[in-house]
Amino acid sequence: MRKIAIVGFKGGIGKTTTCVNLGAALALSKRRVLLIDTDTQANVSTSLGIRDFEHSLTEVLLRKVEARECVIPARKNLDLLPGDLGLFRAQQRMVVELARERIFRDVLGGLNGYDYQLLDCAPSLSLLTVNAVSYVDEIFIPVSMEMLAIAGARDFMRYLRDITRIMGGGAAIRLIVPTFYDPRRRVSAMVMETLSKEFGSRVTQPIRVDTKLSEAPGAGKTIFEYMPSGRGAEDYARLSQRVDAMPPPRARRP
Repeated sequence: MRKIAIVGFKGGIGKTTTCVNLGAALALSKRRVLLIDTDTQANVSTSLGIRDFEHSLTEVLLRKVEARECVIPARKNLDLLPGDLGLFRAQQRMVVELARERIFRDVLGGLNGYDYQLLDCAPSLSLLTVNAVSYVDEIFIPVSMEMLAIAGARDFMRYLRDITRIMGGGAAIRLIVPTFYDPRRRVSAMVMETLSKEFGSRVTQPIRVDTKLSEAPGAGKTIFEYMPSGRGAEDYARLSQRVDAMPPPRARRP
């Protein structure tokens, strides 16, 4: 099972869009996928049209229920462990626990039977993000077509190096995913050139600007349901093919 965190320190760069639509594309390819929403905004469930659920990641972190009891079937081959605003409260409780950076490993350890787990992370230096990075083996960083987004990616890499040093091991940054790419704008070419120079083969083909990608969450649909013939569906299908063809990451240090 591959565990992947979608992370970035800047908001509005397409983290949730990437998490939902990459997961949907993998599910359409008959991979079993679990989406885990670690963001208090709970945008993953909204993007999938799931608004009513009994339990969330909050109750799991507060040790009120087991993680598997909170998993919701979202689509064929695609399940969801939702987040909610209560994650603020859960995070405050986590601060006083022992080994607080490894809580996800304890409470999510029984979620088996999947080919992929994708974690949508908040754009912040939170304990939830630290736990996500500690739990997964791979990290994907979306970068929008702004020079400030590149600075955010650099900041996260420095942050990850610090976490890895402190914890004696960590996840690998395996893909940089350019988002909101518009070939008509000069800045898009500038950002792509900079990303290629700094991150080389880890940079994927870009996710192009597509208004349907912005509209789909409002309808509670993935891009493959909302506009299956559009640019967004084409780009995320291509990204899923690259992800699925990647060799598994190297074994992590204990």
